[in-house]
Amino acid sequence: MLKVYGSKLCPDCIALEKAFAAEGVSYEYHDITSDLKELKAFLALRDSNPKFAKAKEKGLIGIPILQTEDGTLTFKWQDFIKSAPQDDSCSDGVCGIGGQSN
Repeated sequence: MLKVYGSKLCPDCIALEKAFAAEGVSYEYHDITSDLKELKAFLALRDSNPKFAKAKEKGLIGIPILQTEDGTLTFKWQDFIKSAPQDDSCSDGVCGIGGQSN
């Protein structure tokens, strides 16, 4: 099953949840700000994977991040939405809101 690491405090994560609900996309949500176990799992993933380099460089957390069943990580959640415009705005974990908000 598709895994999503995010936070209920993150505007980009909230947008993902609304879009996935509207399109009926099935996923397992891991809220990294609701539970220390979830946060530790995310940090282990983030700290061991070069996919997060640009996000960390810019002082961002690097959410939302999706992990497919085969273990592939992607910031491009829009690829899972049929009606979403396809762009590269989240291709490196530096999504919509900039700064240190996500």
